[in-house]
Amino acid sequence: MEQVMNVQPLTHKDRPALEAMDTGIEDDYVIRIFERLIESDSHEIFGLFKEGKILAVGGYSLFGNGKFAMLGRLRSDRRMLMKGNATELLQPIVDKLFRDPQVAWVGANTHLRNLAARRVLQKLSLEEGPVLHFLTLKSPEQLTDYKPGPVWEEVTSLQQKKELLHSIEINDPDVFPFECYYPLPYDKALFTDQHLEDSSFYQKSDASRFVIVKNDTKKFDYSHVKYFWDDHYNQSGFFETILHHWKQHPNNAGCWIDFSAEGFKKIPDLSPYDVQKPWMLYGKWK
Repeated sequence: MEQVMNVQPLTHKDRPALEAMDTGIEDDYVIRIFERLIESDSHEIFGLFKEGKILAVGGYSLFGNGKFAMLGRLRSDRRMLMKGNATELLQPIVDKLFRDPQVAWVGANTHLRNLAARRVLQKLSLEEGPVLHFLTLKSPEQLTDYKPGPVWEEVTSLQQKKELLHSIEINDPDVFPFECYYPLPYDKALFTDQHLEDSSFYQKSDASRFVIVKNDTKKFDYSHVKYFWDDHYNQSGFFETILHHWKQHPNNAGCWIDFSAEGFKKIPDLSPYDVQKPWMLYGKWK
């Protein structure tokens, strides 16, 4: 009789089975940070098991004191594709999250052209959100057609940082680029004092715009730029400001900037950037 597949959290003893998977991913960071993931209070990773083998792995990360759950780290054994394993793995995880009284939103971020992953997310009843473009500014000397200007004034007061974030609610931003690869619904729960203390805020002299830059690590270190408008090239001093931050952290690989679909269209020249394929954010509120 065929053994039934089951989903369970990964533990230290599952590392050999994880390493035995044929995912086609070289230097898989999930293996590199495996111990950190399974010991974390804000990350959880699961495996779809059959006869002692892992067919697929995936999990979630919690943000905003557990209010937001982002699915991720999904990978399948290439020898067992097209068998519905991803849905088999993720459905009980999503069900578990929606039963959690602390969790208010469950989402996922995937490449726009990854139709297989998008079909899985649709089966999980997650809804399509905005298209996002992740670019890393690595060659600032190639920037063209932007408005030069002085570096914006740094804001250091915690209270003023909160006031700036609350002031943009009139613009109804869809998402807050909380971390590299992790855009989340704009929500006050994300703006913890520690997060704000770790973030550098810069405000334009006429107080019409501000930008946040926070150091983040996703394999490499980045100056992660959080900007809520689509006029990067029309705001004098914007690029001088984010480059100022980068110069203060020279070990960063570049300035990671999240562009909306509209903002991406306005970039006059992509030469200064490392450009990723577009992503789509999926999500569902309880």
